[in-house]
This record gives sequence, structure tokens and C-alpha cells, in this order.
Amino acid sequence: MREKNTPFQCGTVGFLSKGSERSLSAILLILAAMTAPTLYSDEKKPVELIAHRGYSAVAPENTVAAFHLAWEKGADACELDLYLSGDGRVVVIHDASTLRTAGVDLKVASTSTADLQSLDAGSWKSPAYVNERIPTLAQALETMPGDRGRFFLEIKCGPEVVPALKAVLDPMRERAGQLAVISFNLAAAAETKKMLPWVPVYLLASGKSKGVTRNLDALIATAREAGLDGLDLGTDWPWTEEMVGRVRQAGLGLYVWTVNDPVLARKLAALGVDGLTTDDPVALRTALQDGVIPSAGN
Repeated sequence: MREKNTPFQCGTVGFLSKGSERSLSAILLILAAMTAPTLYSDEKKPVELIAHRGYSAVAPENTVAAFHLAWEKGADACELDLYLSGDGRVVVIHDASTLRTAGVDLKVASTSTADLQSLDAGSWKSPAYVNERIPTLAQALETMPGDRGRFFLEIKCGPEVVPALKAVLDPMRERAGQLAVISFNLAAAAETKKMLPWVPVYLLASGKSKGVTRNLDALIATAREAGLDGLDLGTDWPWTEEMVGRVRQAGLGLYVWTVNDPVLARKLAALGVDGLTTDDPVALRTALQDGVIPSAGN
């Protein structure tokens, strides 16, 4: 964190030279106020806390229960994952197969929505969530409060999902401020921005690709050329003030995933990133409050 000291102004120096008119204690109070460090510059806005796949630290990921719990606990936003089902609907699931979260190996892209929703996608997390279903995107969006919050929609497949995504989101144009799309897939991100220009779109990227460190300037150029609104980067990037400054100078938004370490969260918030995606938004908000770094829910 950087400390910011306010320099003496000429008028103040003149005032101190006439200190006989004030008590010594008052002068010391003025000096203390002028030199007190701040953790946030006036230009930095509160950091947005985004519940990763809903409140996934507690509830089964990417389920209506996880989203409801995140909103109930005051998350600023929720992130979810999207695939196109075999019958052309947008469904909410992270993997291309249902095996990990439902115990049955069905390929999402070739399975009907009805068959996907017949599976138990909750009991793997806890018996309390038995028979929680794989939701459609429309069902997930219905959990979002009308007056706050937003969803970050991660496209896990390719641009083939975008027409169906557009059909779901178009009726929500008046709630554009409550929506964003993210994707590692550049073609999907670019197509989304083309078909839904009113929705912010961010390009996801880890710090390395196949063991090779990514070039930030090249990534910035790619995002700008595609007309995207910003970057959503992994914690494995070399996070510094200079790095954040380069993204800002390009006019791009900047988010970070997945942040569960409170020390790292405080560092990233102090650097001025727009938001942090976390499995446990309650714990992270507490960590930021303890570190005197404001979050959007404060």
C-alpha cells in the first residue's frame, strides 16, 4: 500500500508563523491531519466483490441456491458459467460434462435441458442441497435483485452460444448495468460484443499459457482491437502498480480471479482494480474491512 502525504501549502506556513494566536496542541493536531497516510486516493472507487459461481464456498457452485445465498450475504455480484445445451438453451455449469457435480457423465453440448435438469447437482456439496438442479441462464438471472448486484456471465464454450445468449439478455437491456460477459475465448467475447454492444465484455487470461508468461501489452492490444471493455486476469500475473497503470492507460476495466487470500485481496484493492472474484465474498469483505480497504458493499 502507498501512503499519501499532503504537502504544506504557502498559506499554512504563513499561519504557523503566527502560532502565538493558537495553542501548541491545536498546531500539532493540524500537522497530524496534514501528514496522516491514506490507503486510497480520492480517485479510487470501492472494489466490487464477485461471488465465484455464487457463494461456492458454502453452496453447490452454479446453482440457484448458491446465487440466492450470495445475494442474501451481500455479495456485490455473482459469476456463473455458461454452455449451450443439446437443445440450444443456455445452461449454467462449469464443466463440459456433468460428472463432477452430478455424478453422471453426460456431455452438456449433446444433452437436452430436460435431461440435464433431471440430475442432482447439489448433494455432492452437502446433503442439505440434495436435488439442487442445473439451472438455465434465465433461471439464474431471476435470482438477481432488481435494485442491486449484477451477474458476470462466463462463456465456457465458443461463439455458437451467442445467439441464444442474446435472446435471453435482450429483454434485460434496461438492466445493462447489472450484466457483464467474460470469456477466455476471444472469438466468443468478440461475437458477444458485436451482437450485444450494450453489455460490457471482458477478456479472461491467466498469467501464463502452456508455461510461457503472457505479454500484457499484446493482451491489451487484442482486447482493444476486439472492442472489448477490459480484462479479467488471474492472480498469477505479476501484480504491481505499473501493471495496473498500463491497463488503465489503455482505457480498460480490470478484474481479478480467483482471490481467496486476504493479504492478496488487500494488495489488489489498494492497487485500484475494479473487482475481485472470490469463493467466499463474506470472508473477503471482512478481510478488506479489517485492512481498511473499502468494498462496494460498504
